[in-house]
Amino acid sequence: MKSPIVKTAGRALTPFVLLYGAYVTLFGVLSPGGGFPGGVIMASGVILILVSHDSEKIKSLVENIEWFDTFGAFAFLLVGLGGLFLSGAYFANLWPRSPVMLILLDIVVSLKVFAGTVALFVYFFKQEVEPSSTE
Repeated sequence: MKSPIVKTAGRALTPFVLLYGAYVTLFGVLSPGGGFPGGVIMASGVILILVSHDSEKIKSLVENIEWFDTFGAFAFLLVGLGGLFLSGAYFANLWPRSPVMLILLDIVVSLKVFAGTVALFVYFFKQEVEPSSTE
């Protein structure tokens, strides 16, 4: 996109989309939402920037998104193992009568879904459409 209006609108809307995604993630225990929809909403904020700007933003994101995706999977494993070692059951609630463990799981799931969705979009964004040859 070369339109300054689209670039400005994308830059202006992205922080609000990311903030709303964080809200949906953190308050998913109390209201509809959670890690998956929060991660997808936050990924849509990053995708908005990628679509409204040229491909110069893609290069730095491609280098970091795979690390981010791996960190999300590792954090999910650590939360489960923390319950196993401290309470004797995988993903055990470490704080009884408290939603802290659910909020922590929502944050980790949101991180993983965010990274996976952005990585998938970056992969498709980099693909070039080749014209089909009719012989």
